[in-house]
Amino acid sequence: MPEIEIRDNPKLRGFFRNITELTFTGFVWGLWAYLLLPLVNIVMWIVGLRYIEISVIEQLGYKEMIELVSKMGWIVLVVFLIFRLWGLYNYKVFGKRSRRKSSSPVTIEQLAVHFQIPAEQVEYMQSQKEIVWENADLSERS
Repeated sequence: MPEIEIRDNPKLRGFFRNITELTFTGFVWGLWAYLLLPLVNIVMWIVGLRYIEISVIEQLGYKEMIELVSKMGWIVLVVFLIFRLWGLYNYKVFGKRSRRKSSSPVTIEQLAVHFQIPAEQVEYMQSQKEIVWENADLSERS
């Protein structure tokens, strides 16, 4: 049986084929990395647990860790109290005030005056599903 000769001539490949092959190759490499991540995660957990065991248990680092956690707890408590007091102050000073000024709804008469058309036409246009505006002069002014 004769052996098959494979000729690889990249010049004969088209742009679309190159893009397709690169896309497929990138997708498969991404899938491979995605499927490998659980294994990497397990290895990192084992390494991390061993490192914690060495640094905390064997070298009596748990005493320093308890001190650090207690200091961090006090800091978190102080920051929480500062934010809580600040919130209460803002509520007392600004909470009951309504300083937002909203404009009143636009009436049909105001629209008619603005666009210089009769009020009946405004009502008719509001009830339509689609409006074709043909007055180019008015469209440029408003």
